[in-house]
Amino acid sequence: MNEGRLAANRLKSVLLKDKLNMSEGFMRALKNDLGRVLSYYMNLRADGVEVFIDGEDDGYTVRIKAAAQGIRQIKAI
Repeated sequence: MNEGRLAANRLKSVLLKDKLNMSEGFMRALKNDLGRVLSYYMNLRADGVEVFIDGEDDGYTVRIKAAAQGIRQIKAI
């Protein structure tokens, strides 16, 4: 990704966070909570969980990116 595109994406992210009134603490808590839930089912890699929130006129799109080394075997009832 070139530097101009990276800067534009960063600016878009900052403006969206400002529009949504989302603090860094909120995003950190959201990432931690999602990582904890996903780790019940998968062996997540150390690079963690990424969360992307895009604002729309009619709501939001939330995308989660996480890499796993494997799926945990759980007992179903």
